Amino acid sequence: MLKDRFDQPITAASTLAVERNDEAIDRIFALQLGGEALADEALAADPDFALAHCTKARAMLQRGDVKGACEWAARGRDLAMRLSERERMHADIVCRAIHGESPAALGLLRGHAAAHPRDAVPLSFALGVYGLLGFGGFADFETQQVALLDSVASAWGEGDEAWWFLAAHGWARVEADDAEHGIALLDRALALKPDNANAVHGRAHGYYEQGAPADGEAFIADWLPSYSRDAVLHGHLAWHVALFALQQGDAERAVAIYDDAVSPAASRALPMFTMIDCASLLFRHLLHGHRPDATRCRRLADYAAERFRKPGGPFVNIHLALVHALAEDEAAMTAHRESVEMMLADGRQPSGPIVAQICAAFADYAAGRYAAAATILENLLPETARLGGSRAQRDLLVDAAVAAWLRSGDFAAAQAVAEGRWKKRAGHLDERWLSRVSAQVAAA
Repeated sequence: MLKDRFDQPITAASTLAVERNDEAIDRIFALQLGGEALADEALAADPDFALAHCTKARAMLQRGDVKGACEWAARGRDLAMRLSERERMHADIVCRAIHGESPAALGLLRGHAAAHPRDAVPLSFALGVYGLLGFGGFADFETQQVALLDSVASAWGEGDEAWWFLAAHGWARVEADDAEHGIALLDRALALKPDNANAVHGRAHGYYEQGAPADGEAFIADWLPSYSRDAVLHGHLAWHVALFALQQGDAERAVAIYDDAVSPAASRALPMFTMIDCASLLFRHLLHGHRPDATRCRRLADYAAERFRKPGGPFVNIHLALVHALAEDEAAMTAHRESVEMMLADGRQPSGPIVAQICAAFADYAAGRYAAAATILENLLPETARLGGSRAQRDLLVDAAVAAWLRSGDFAAAQAVAEGRWKKRAGHLDERWLSRVSAQVAAA
């Protein structure tokens, strides 16, 4: 029987079909272009290749074609019904994950990973800050992710084919207060495959967690020119460069990067990525004491209105609230909050009530009710992991609480919130930022 790159038996008509499927998975895991075309080549060599249908579905999902991904995943599951237990479960988990049956997919995956620790594609759906764990509403999803990866790590080792696993494991550890170990794994992953955008992304978070924005900016700026602007992560990596610039107090450079690679006009990423990154960066610009350009905010609001006609998952919803706050559109913010509360009542917000409360806090901030906004945000900070997203992304909520306390006139409360971060995690330039923003507030 044929075997895939990870030494697992696989049912296909030819070695060529398996090779092309392996190459497609490589491109998908490295967040590079070309995965879907390679999956098509695998299917041309064997139209009944069940797991290549799953690979095709994964590639389509990565470029945002959810409907198409669902159809291909369903075909893969149907074809896999006559195959081995491993292949049947592989296809079932992929299909459930893509169709939005997240709790069921995650439940199956835990047992499947224990039985087949080197079955990479199903495992990959659980990983990252937007995966089944990250968007599962868990307050401890980072710990759960590390535990899952630790449980299968001995099956992977550090061989040439383990580059994707090392990157995933490294970033998970960075996000779980183990940056030193995580960075070592990420560096090993990059040594094995330097074009792995996923590892570059994790390494950017490593620089962030270590409070090294200048080094992080230089690292990404050196790598990014070789990465296609059409690739899924280009805009987000540029967002990291802009965030590092903002942390260093260079608001002009941050805005220039936004215009060049992050904004709706420039980004070629998925709409969710674009909207989240734009809202986050423009709001951070505001929190750092700089008024965002009204035209940029309006263009972002128009983009959100076109692409997000109704609320979605919790992480999307808090950023849509930011968009309305930046546009100073009170009516849109009220309507959005009411829709989120309806979704919550219907059980369609896995994070629970926190998302509606954050929307309320952003409404208070936009209306100048700074003490009310700060109180809500500070009380919610221990629970924000339920939203998903990375620590760097969720730190916006810390920044917002600090800035709101400053604008309410309570410097001691602002400093206490900021110290809660910089004393628990590696330095984030909080003292310098706090001093700079305090001076700007005092001068206003």
